[in-house]
Amino acid sequence: MTLNEFESLTVNETSTSEEKDDEFSIPLDISDIISICRDFNSLGWQIQQQVENILEVGVEESIKSGNVKKESLPRIKHFLKKICDNAYFGDAVSQAQDCIGLIQDYEEKYQIRQVSNYN
Repeated sequence: MTLNEFESLTVNETSTSEEKDDEFSIPLDISDIISICRDFNSLGWQIQQQVENILEVGVEESIKSGNVKKESLPRIKHFLKKICDNAYFGDAVSQAQDCIGLIQDYEEKYQIRQVSNYN
């Protein structure tokens, strides 16, 4: 079971109808969705796949398996920070923050210091 499947199962089991109503009352503007879609699109398919891989199996495992390149981490963090900039993205903000933290932990553990325009 992947992390996403587990989170989905946990959310579905604990959600009440009131929580679901609250979820749909979040004032998310379509321009926010379009903006993040453009940001995701600008990553290009290779980095998009790396983002997906990190979310599915984690940072360290993704890098060990060769599915994520260390050089891509600053760009991935930059994209995740864009998600964090919009509180209306709800749980996605929390997930993005967690993922940024995991990337930073990995960088600290392996003393990765990358100079990037994305910091």
